[in-house]
Amino acid sequence: MRTIYGINPVREALRSSTAEKIKTLYIYRERQDHTIKEIEEAATGLGIDIRRVDKAQLGSVAGTSHHQGVVALVRGEFPYREPEDIVDIWQRSGERAFILLLDSVEDPVNLGSIVRSAHCAGIHGIIIPKRRAAGVTPTVVKSSAGATEHTPIALTTNLTRTARRLKERGIWLVGLEADTETSIYDVDLTMDIALVVGGEAKGIRRVLRSECDILCHIPMRGRLNSLNAAQASTVALFETLRQRTVKKE
Repeated sequence: MRTIYGINPVREALRSSTAEKIKTLYIYRERQDHTIKEIEEAATGLGIDIRRVDKAQLGSVAGTSHHQGVVALVRGEFPYREPEDIVDIWQRSGERAFILLLDSVEDPVNLGSIVRSAHCAGIHGIIIPKRRAAGVTPTVVKSSAGATEHTPIALTTNLTRTARRLKERGIWLVGLEADTETSIYDVDLTMDIALVVGGEAKGIRRVLRSECDILCHIPMRGRLNSLNAAQASTVALFETLRQRTVKKE
């Protein structure tokens, strides 16, 4: 079992394929506002068991007090994909490849924010390492505002090997690195690409960095010289979307 808590995450779960796996929806008995009623009606229409409980019970199910009065108990674990599934999704889309590789992003809040941005930018899928990185937890789902329930996320035991296989499919690896000469705004992101973003502490690991076809930085003018993984990913994702939108026009 896994839990999904928070207004937006639960609402998105009810709108996704996750809905058929929701066993029970727990709602704080004192909440009677329009948003909660909307969620309750959607769950009722899907035949989901609904229980009105007190705050202590709700916190016990959620494992946190930051549940906003609603928690879904979902059968099974998060449905990770295989990297090959992401390739299939891209090929069936008829679009240029748009994939995101996250190298050792360990902060669950950052991961959730990245998933949210990636989904909104139209990503075909995200690939993350199985070890030494954050996986999809309830905190990640909450931070993503429920985008995890709509976004294909694959696990791999060897991110570098997976990156090489993407290159064999004609996909260019574009890595974000602060200490490089090329600006991301000078890179053609309309081709088949996989953006590569490193973790908060060390960035892209050396072996994976050596596989990147292009390394580029995000220009900045302030006194701080870096963005966190979520912020950098968002800039790169939406620059890709911008270029592709302009090209279509």
